[in-house]
Amino acid sequence: MYYGKLVCLRPLEISDLDEVMRYQNDWNLRRWAGVPLPKSRPSVEQWLEKVVVLDPIRDGTMVLAIIDKKTGVFLGITRFYDLKVPHYRASLGIGIQNPDNRSKGYGTDATLVMLWIAFNVLGLHSVYLDTMEHNKQAIHVAEKSGFKRVGMFRETEFIDGEFKGLVYLDILSREFFEKYPPGIPIGNP
Repeated sequence: MYYGKLVCLRPLEISDLDEVMRYQNDWNLRRWAGVPLPKSRPSVEQWLEKVVVLDPIRDGTMVLAIIDKKTGVFLGITRFYDLKVPHYRASLGIGIQNPDNRSKGYGTDATLVMLWIAFNVLGLHSVYLDTMEHNKQAIHVAEKSGFKRVGMFRETEFIDGEFKGLVYLDILSREFFEKYPPGIPIGNP
């Protein structure tokens, strides 16, 4: 497990299915995730069974559960995808499921822990993410974590009856290490 100040990140387990499904089809969560279509329990279970056995280096994906350190409550999921070893980069995704758990620092803490993993464990050089231009909270968390805006794809996502753009942000290992020197953990168990 990897620890931040507020969260710990652990491998996602098949036993997390009920927690994953709890908010899976919540309209507000789905529309921020960029794919507002509902998902059935069997399809999510099939996805979960696939991701829990992935090897990040071989398969280019690593999925972790976000857990509240104090209470042990399941908060959401974070993942690296498009992990490219020859290029030493990955894309980051993160979601705090329950709206009551947002704006409490969990997303920022989980993002910092994922960056620590990226640069200290996986040896990556850069991490990037994209989010819809109207997702101000995700942009705030990314920038607070050290990401910089690098561009935008205009009108690429159809949400709420209109096309919206995707904002792209990235961070390089040296930028992260300026604030969090190599090897020093973000938090303790």
